[in-house]
Amino acid sequence: MSNMTRKPVLKSYLSVLLVFGGSFIFQAKGMVSGPDRITRMERSFGSGKINPPSRPNSYWDDPYRRPYFDNSTTRNVTAPLGKTAYLHCRIRQIGDRTVSWVRQKDLHILTVGRYTYTSDQRFTSLHLDDSDDWTLKIQYTQKKDGGIYECQVSSEPKISLPIRLNIVVAKATIPEGPSMYVQSGSTINLTCIISDSSAPPVYVFWYHNGRMINYDSVRGVQVKTETGPTTVSRLKIENVKTTDSGDYSCTPSYADPANITVHVINGEKPAAMHHGVTSVGVGVCVQPILVLMLVQFVQRCVADVIGR
Repeated sequence: MSNMTRKPVLKSYLSVLLVFGGSFIFQAKGMVSGPDRITRMERSFGSGKINPPSRPNSYWDDPYRRPYFDNSTTRNVTAPLGKTAYLHCRIRQIGDRTVSWVRQKDLHILTVGRYTYTSDQRFTSLHLDDSDDWTLKIQYTQKKDGGIYECQVSSEPKISLPIRLNIVVAKATIPEGPSMYVQSGSTINLTCIISDSSAPPVYVFWYHNGRMINYDSVRGVQVKTETGPTTVSRLKIENVKTTDSGDYSCTPSYADPANITVHVINGEKPAAMHHGVTSVGVGVCVQPILVLMLVQFVQRCVADVIGR
């Protein structure tokens, strides 16, 4: 190849090298590491930026695909005290939305998705894949758990469904109350009746001045409990002493306690005290009758005087 032919070829090679080399150097100068590089990448994508998972996909913003609550959802739930309550929320076309449970009285967020947000671990969210049901589970229910809970869906605009939880508290009563007088050396017999309970209580404890006495056989304490729709527990203490006086309470599980004050006395019989109270009542009733008789007597006397 002649020198004349080689010169144009060399010039062509040099031009190509200059173009690619300059481009590489320009790109190398423009390369940045760290957050600035991420920012430039986001800007370069522009409107094509991918939304984070927590934001709904625009596909579900279609009016015909927006979420809605199933009309079959129960909005009034009742649970016994101490048991587990289930609040169901059925949502159609939820798509990629997030479901949250919020306690209305203090606006406290309880769960978000399947995550328990509150520190009270009695609250959990239950959901099965491919299911429309999002359930709030409340274990060991307490009186304060009663109220309204909101099932919220992170749509635009946000939608929510209020569901009321009612906590049923069984009632315990002691028919012999509120006070009782017994003679020293006699027997204390107390009865506790537990009603309005969806299930028999797990236990019924008797207390004397704050101390549980169910198993105090040394004092001759006997407790017999018959469970059923209406549970009856009987307390029997024989040969009582003045030290057995005080406050007695019947405390069933899942129910408020019932109380009675027992007075163990020496000497005067309790009946005498009751008679004393009754005599006051009789005296009060007799006084109007005497006044009426006196008025009638005066009227007759006046009539006799006028007749003469």
